[in-house]
Amino acid sequence: MTPEEKQRLIERARAILLEQVPHWEPATPEESDPSSGYEQLAAAVRGALAGERGGVPTLHRVFDERFFAATNSHHEYALAALSLALLGDRASIQRIRAVSAINLNREAKPLALAILDATEEPLPAHGESNSSPEEA
Repeated sequence: MTPEEKQRLIERARAILLEQVPHWEPATPEESDPSSGYEQLAAAVRGALAGERGGVPTLHRVFDERFFAATNSHHEYALAALSLALLGDRASIQRIRAVSAINLNREAKPLALAILDATEEPLPAHGESNSSPEEA
């Protein structure tokens, strides 16, 4: 896969996450409940978009804990899969492969797997370069 093709996949994953994450946030600060699985997932996704790996355990919970941030649509799996892919978390490949390809996962699952398949090392945060200082 060329770097341009990989970048297009990353941009599509980011676009999906940016479109979906507002649906997972409370409408007002008064509705905020930091213990809510949905809010924890939204925070982890926002972190992944910023290149922060601190939310990886929360993203893993989506796959590992049956009712964590669960919805009828199963979009939580798409959000977690794409976030883990953006972070280059190749250890999550088996988790992502186990997801049913329904709803948003129909696009997100193969997209996340393609990004991870093309990733040998963690991906740069949005706006950062993959090149080392010697290559610049």
